Amino acid sequence: MSAIARLGALLTPEEASRVAASLRQSRRPNIAAKRAYGVNQAVVRTPLRELIGSDTSVERGVAALEGIAAVPRVPRPDLVWTNPRDVPGAEGRTTKAALDLINRAEGVVYAATYSAGWGSPHLVALKNARTRGVAVTIVVDTAQRLETAEMIAGMLDGARVWTLDEPEDDAYAIQHAKLIAVDDREALVTSANFSLAAAERSLECGLLSVDATIATGLRERLDLLHRHGVLIDLN
Repeated sequence: MSAIARLGALLTPEEASRVAASLRQSRRPNIAAKRAYGVNQAVVRTPLRELIGSDTSVERGVAALEGIAAVPRVPRPDLVWTNPRDVPGAEGRTTKAALDLINRAEGVVYAATYSAGWGSPHLVALKNARTRGVAVTIVVDTAQRLETAEMIAGMLDGARVWTLDEPEDDAYAIQHAKLIAVDDREALVTSANFSLAAAERSLECGLLSVDATIATGLRERLDLLHRHGVLIDLN
């Protein structure tokens, strides 16, 4: 791997910009490397020296670092958990992440759940989103949770409610996805249903993403399934 590629893998845009500014001023890679985060300083020094080379081409190094700083980076997804009891090291709670996501919605929410309880905080948040004028599409299960699906449809007046069509060979199948995608901007994929047990007692894990391609991809996939009759309107 080239020195530029190694630096690109190591440095955030903010780090690369700081290192570039220091290199331009000091013209010394050892000093410039100290502008990286502490955990990166030692490993940045070597490729930075290689990049400048024996001809001491500081300008080349600065240009490469500024190029690294200009490359858009997508933040990594965050882990969110729900635990029966609070434990050290928890990154967050899946329910709080879900509610914050829905409450930030400005235009469109797509959601899917297998189960939900009356008074579920997720459904309350979705109902409030509808009141704000947000277009809500929710995918529910009717193979085992028909009453729940009908309750959701009644609670979310004006929302599109979809369910899984029966397979052509009459094989048993349920709608088991759990997700929330908002405004083609951010999304949560989780093990947690929209239920009080999932919100408070069960062990649940999810990934919260602000990668627009993931949020858009989830919406587009659900729309595709609906267009092809895999998902159908709840009558």
